[in-house]
Amino acid sequence: MSARLFPPTSFPGGYDAPPNGAPLAPLGPINWSPPPQPPVQESEGIPWGRYIDVLRRNLLLIIALVAAGTALGMVAAKRVRPIYDTQVTVWINAGSAQQSGPIRTGQLLPQTSWVDLLRSFAIVDSVVTSLRLNVFYTQPSDSALLANLQVLPNLRSGTYILRVDSTGSRYVLSTLREKDIALEKGAVGDSVGRRLGIAWVPNPELMRAGRTVQFTVVTPRSMSLNLLGHMRASLPEDGQFLTITLSGTDPRRIAQTLNVWATQFANTSRDLKKFHLVEFKKILGDQLGTSERELHGAEIALEQFRVNTITLPSGATPVAGGVAATRDPVITNYFQKKESLDEIRGDRMALEQMIAAANGGPLNTQAFLLLPSILNNAPQLRTAIEELSTRQAALRTEQQFLTDANPRIKQLNEAVRVLQYETIPQITQSVLASLRTRESELNSRIDSQSEELRAIPTRTIEEMRLVRQVSASENLYNSLKARYEEVSLAEAQTTPDVSILDYAVTPLRPSSNDAPRLVMMAFVASVGVAIALALLRDRLDKIFRYPEEASRDLGLTIAGTVPKLKSSRRGTMQLETMSQAVESFRTLRLAVRYDFPGNEPVVVSVTSPGPGDGKSLVSANLALTFASAGHRTLLIDGDVRRGTQHATFGAVATPGLVDYLHETASAEAVVKETPTENLFIIPCGTRRNRAPELLVSERMMQLVKAMREQFDCVIIDCPPFIAGVDAYALGAVSGSMLIVLRPTVSDRKLAAAKLEVLDRLPIRVLGAVLNGVPSGGMYKYYATDYSYGDKGPKEPIGNLATPTGLVLKA
Repeated sequence: MSARLFPPTSFPGGYDAPPNGAPLAPLGPINWSPPPQPPVQESEGIPWGRYIDVLRRNLLLIIALVAAGTALGMVAAKRVRPIYDTQVTVWINAGSAQQSGPIRTGQLLPQTSWVDLLRSFAIVDSVVTSLRLNVFYTQPSDSALLANLQVLPNLRSGTYILRVDSTGSRYVLSTLREKDIALEKGAVGDSVGRRLGIAWVPNPELMRAGRTVQFTVVTPRSMSLNLLGHMRASLPEDGQFLTITLSGTDPRRIAQTLNVWATQFANTSRDLKKFHLVEFKKILGDQLGTSERELHGAEIALEQFRVNTITLPSGATPVAGGVAATRDPVITNYFQKKESLDEIRGDRMALEQMIAAANGGPLNTQAFLLLPSILNNAPQLRTAIEELSTRQAALRTEQQFLTDANPRIKQLNEAVRVLQYETIPQITQSVLASLRTRESELNSRIDSQSEELRAIPTRTIEEMRLVRQVSASENLYNSLKARYEEVSLAEAQTTPDVSILDYAVTPLRPSSNDAPRLVMMAFVASVGVAIALALLRDRLDKIFRYPEEASRDLGLTIAGTVPKLKSSRRGTMQLETMSQAVESFRTLRLAVRYDFPGNEPVVVSVTSPGPGDGKSLVSANLALTFASAGHRTLLIDGDVRRGTQHATFGAVATPGLVDYLHETASAEAVVKETPTENLFIIPCGTRRNRAPELLVSERMMQLVKAMREQFDCVIIDCPPFIAGVDAYALGAVSGSMLIVLRPTVSDRKLAAAKLEVLDRLPIRVLGAVLNGVPSGGMYKYYATDYSYGDKGPKEPIGNLATPTGLVLKA
């Protein structure tokens, strides 16, 4: 093979072209060094441009998801009913200062217990039962049939179906889940559901033939819990106005329910207070009866004593009635002391017997009614017994509605216990000790005077004792009678502690409506899901789309970009687009040229991850650009499987590269001229099955070596990586390689996998050529403006290879 295949030719004027046909001069002093590896990309913040492009690209998907999500939200919003609030204001009588009398007309409950009473099941259950809130039906026409349905304590909650047969004489009751299993059968007019805890006798006139009634029954307690969850009560600590608020979806029903609730609350409060007075009156009546019997017994005893002693002689001159004060003062004093001693001794013994009978337990307070002298002389004991009676009456009253765990019940139980086990026993022991002391003193005094008074009959002492007994019993009876009459008067004049000031009215506007909020939430959520799905699709997308994917994901520098060639409706290329393409290839040529030393030819192979990326277009135009700059350029169509460079430049396909490698043609025969000056081409040649294997042969290396000596630039159009070993073999022969990536076409995952294999081969990757980039978006900074500073008409600037063929003077 000769040193040159063709003699040097003269070059027309152009980039880097020497004048007067002189040999091609180098581009200038070039301090060549291998291109540095791309540095690790640091985070540049949020890639808003990419996200906007993702949203624009998935706009139809986003619109569809948002429309579907909003539609679902609207469907759900139709099932969401607005919430209404209605309220009642109740006045609580806080009570004035407690009166000093025995009957205290203050507040029935402490301030903190009113809300507990309002929320008690004794009230709420009665509200549910009276309004039948625990019975539900699906058809409004069924309300008349279910009007008299009541529940029993053994209710089995559930949804039931009542079917009347075609004759209208028999019915079948079953559950919703097991429609075919009859729970009960009977004749129309009979009681329905007695075994299920339902007391219901449907109106036979409404039980027409073939009628089906579906209804749901729950226990009043479960419905009460539901009501309590929707009720709010507010009572200030020192206030008297209790505000009750009830929420629900049916405005008329919640107003009716709250009014019945408040009315039941007021009635229960009134009944509680009246029942308290009734219980207290009952206790006083029992005490009054005991006192009356004691007074009657004392009077009978005094009368019997006088009848028995009226004919007996007295120890001194008889004294007419009413002149007892004329007796001897010594005798009078002695008998008074003797009477007092007997009385004290009797009281002391009675107290000891009571204490012994108690045996450490509570004393029998009713027994004190038999000892009026002790109660008259011990006001503390009498007050404690009265207080005990009052506490016990209050306890029995509140136990009708409150449980033993209620703080009020615990408080009353503790007060009763303290009175029975501590206060009254302590006072009794104190009175007993006082009686013993007085008995001892009187004993001493009487013993000293007994000698002088032995002759005085004891009848006078007994008579005076009986008189005092009658007097004491009479005083106690009068006191109890006065208190009993006071309680009776208080019962007749009882005023309730609770009064309803404002009744609930049907609310006209909902307090909260979640339907618009639900639609808005569905819209916002669908927008978020759509955007997230679009971004997720972008993350999972294996297609190359953005320039940073070449540098960040593939580790390639961007050697150049090629705009997308647009054709008119007639199929012709636009002049502005072709001019931008020529300028982009000139930029690529400059970048490739300075990747090689100035005194060495440019030998580079061009490939891509897969077909359709435009590697043949880039190879052809890069060769045209080098040739237009005055460099002797050779374009080798190394795609021996599907090479089409000969068609682009109008050359004959054979003989070509395959023929040369099969040694059926010489190097001079396969190198062909093109219409472009300084540009030569070696077509792919005859297609053969073993052609790819020849690319790794020694003859291929000799051809490239020879072409290095004959041309300034050798560009090899390689098959794509997906084709097999062809691209790697040609890249190893050339030593340098350009990777063509096409947005929306190239497989990024495939490119990454092939580049990993490429890293293990002696191939210098010059960078990536982004082919067919759009004019805006993420690629707007890579665009060129050929008309910059040019206000005149646009003119052709060079040759351009297009998908439709070679365009001269584009």
